[in-house]
Amino acid sequence: MRDVMAQQTLNQVAAAAPVAAPVVAPTEVQAENIVARRERPIHKLVEQFLRLNPSQFTGSGDPEAAALWIQKLEKTFALLMCNETEKVMLATYQLEGVANTWWRTTQGVVFPEGVVLEWNAFLEAFNDKYFLETAWEMKMAEFQRLLQGSMAVDQYEAKFAELSQYAPELIENPAN
Repeated sequence: MRDVMAQQTLNQVAAAAPVAAPVVAPTEVQAENIVARRERPIHKLVEQFLRLNPSQFTGSGDPEAAALWIQKLEKTFALLMCNETEKVMLATYQLEGVANTWWRTTQGVVFPEGVVLEWNAFLEAFNDKYFLETAWEMKMAEFQRLLQGSMAVDQYEAKFAELSQYAPELIENPAN
C-alpha cells in the first residue's frame, strides 16, 4: 500500500513538474517582446520611464545640450523598447519651460490631427529649433578637421565617435 501511495505521489509530482521550455529562435523572442510591449498600458510605461530618471529639456539654447538630451532619451527608449508614438509622448513629457511652450505651439504643425506620432518627425522639428543648421555645420567641420595630434588613442576615438554623428554621410562614404 505504501509503495502504491509513493508511486502515486511520484506520478503527481512528475505531472506537476514544469516542462523545460523549448528553445526559441531569437526572432520569436523578439516578436514575443514586441507583443508584450504593445500590450503594456501607457501608465506602466510612464512609470518605468520615470523610474529611469530621464533628464528634462528646457530649451536652454545650447546645441550640445539638445543633442545630449536626445542621445540619453534614445538610450532609454531602446531599453524600454518604445515604439515611435511612445518615444514622442515620453520625450514631449520631458519638455519644460520655453521648450514646452515651443512644443505646444508646434505640435499641431508637426502632427496635424489624425497623423501618427513618429519619432523622426519630432526629431526633425526639434533639431530645426534647438540644433540650428549652423551649429550642425560647425560640428561637421570640426569632424573633418579632427586629427589625433597629442590625444591618446582612446581620447581620439571618443572625439571621433562624438563628432561623427554630425557627418554620417562621410562615415558611410569616406570618398566624400
